[in-house]
Amino acid sequence: MRFKQLDKEEYQGIEMYTIDQNGHGDYPFFIQQVSYDMHYYVPHYVPHRHDYFQIYYVSQGKLKHLINNKEYELIKGDLFVIPPYVPHSIAAYEKVNYEAIELEFKPELINQSFASEAELQSFMDFMYIQPFMVNESKVRPRFNLADKIETDVESIMNELICELSRKEPGFELIFKSLILRLLALVGRVMAHEYNASEKNLLVNRHKESILKAIKYLEEHYSEKIYLKDVVKVALLSHTAFCTAFKSVTNKSFTRYLNELRVSKAKEYLKKPDVKIIDVSSKAGFDNVVHFNRTFKQLMYMTPKEYREDNR
Repeated sequence: MRFKQLDKEEYQGIEMYTIDQNGHGDYPFFIQQVSYDMHYYVPHYVPHRHDYFQIYYVSQGKLKHLINNKEYELIKGDLFVIPPYVPHSIAAYEKVNYEAIELEFKPELINQSFASEAELQSFMDFMYIQPFMVNESKVRPRFNLADKIETDVESIMNELICELSRKEPGFELIFKSLILRLLALVGRVMAHEYNASEKNLLVNRHKESILKAIKYLEEHYSEKIYLKDVVKVALLSHTAFCTAFKSVTNKSFTRYLNELRVSKAKEYLKKPDVKIIDVSSKAGFDNVVHFNRTFKQLMYMTPKEYREDNR
């Protein structure tokens, strides 16, 4: 991965920190706890950049993060990842304490952990779903960790602090393995958020088409329905329809149709004068055996039992 491409000409006037300025030796990594006392207020941002990756985790309070000329509020449980050479800054709120953990590591640390450049690229693409080197505006300024992930991340951070403090035999290897585990957890959060965003885009793009299909099902549920016919109504390809339908409804086409038909069957079953075999037909099932089996799968009781419970 060519990190130097992030070292843009327009950034040359911005102060850059190097990892050896931390004064901890020749190790390609560093971690420290930082805190801010409300009695010392820093009202202005100080733009800077690094020649290393920085993972910044807020463990208490809140602070401001400025990146891409936008200000973001970070609270407990928030985390951001800054690639090398990317300018950003942080600042405190007036009369608000905060505590955070800064983890820093050189890109070479990851490079040494993978067999080839191709594998490194794959891992980094997972870690940075929308890479900064593609579009600066898409660098994520913060990620809020869910309860379990937050606990795991904080535990790893504290273990990293202990390992660097003690420097017992083999600590470098343990430190690297903990960083890789942390990156995998952060990458998982990013991937989940990215997938949710992609799903929203898909829903918005094909919502009208899927609503047409649903309307068609509502009007023709009692008839023989073929997927290919509904696909034509939606004016989508087979693959696009199935993907979009599940994104909009959170159900497969077959599951949705079966639930719709069972829902209609429940209405008929409340009418004592309608025979169960006729309910099956009216609800669109091929035969009463299929009807009974599908109804029980969804309702955990037979149509007859449902009728008896709803007399």
